[in-house]
Amino acid sequence: MQMTEPEFFIDTVFKPIVLLLSVFCTVSAAHAYTIADVKDPPGASVTYVGDVIQNGLPMQMKQFSADYTMAELLGFYKQRWSDAAHSQENIPAYIEKKVGEWQILSKVDESSSVVVQVKIANDGVSSVGYISVTDLSKKKEANQWLSDVPRPRDSQVISSTESVDKGRSATTLIIVNDYSVDENSEYYRSNMDALGWNYQRGGVKNNISMLHFFKDRQQCEIMVTEANDGKTVIFANLIETNENS
Repeated sequence: MQMTEPEFFIDTVFKPIVLLLSVFCTVSAAHAYTIADVKDPPGASVTYVGDVIQNGLPMQMKQFSADYTMAELLGFYKQRWSDAAHSQENIPAYIEKKVGEWQILSKVDESSSVVVQVKIANDGVSSVGYISVTDLSKKKEANQWLSDVPRPRDSQVISSTESVDKGRSATTLIIVNDYSVDENSEYYRSNMDALGWNYQRGGVKNNISMLHFFKDRQQCEIMVTEANDGKTVIFANLIETNENS
């Protein structure tokens, strides 16, 4: 079955970012990690996703699939992190959370955050997920898109992710507010036009609104959908082709 456009946007943009919502937790150790310091599950298939800037902080990410149950895979990291933190009194070795279908383990030291995010694979037995390491010591300047993108009054930006791939830079903002999907969609149709963006195409399916705009060498994809808590979530994805690409 071919993936529809809203499903593709959720799968490629939203799911990897879910883990970032649990990045910050209690300080645990004094060692600064890189992605190479995080042990892969034995026998797992691992793909390096790349480097991004998440909320102004450099982050490395890799994706994995493994023939373990979620409990086995999480147990692998719990044991390793507990052994490494045995000398740290009154400091948890990790913090565990559940976000939808994902189980998340996270720990933070003085200069880095490590997150392992796992869910059950389509076979119902094995596991797939992401591992990320964020450098908390190197705060970057705010991306221009963060200030330029219009947003309805009382909206809150909860995530900003920047990446570069094959000469194309991308910035994805996650914004939440209390307006309806239709109200948000109409807002962006009007306000993006006022900023010189040309509306290309769009549509609504299953209460998910997709809007596509372009301007010069830039493309903007905006997805508006309802969250489980009654809030409305806006994913604003800006893609810009570099001059020399």
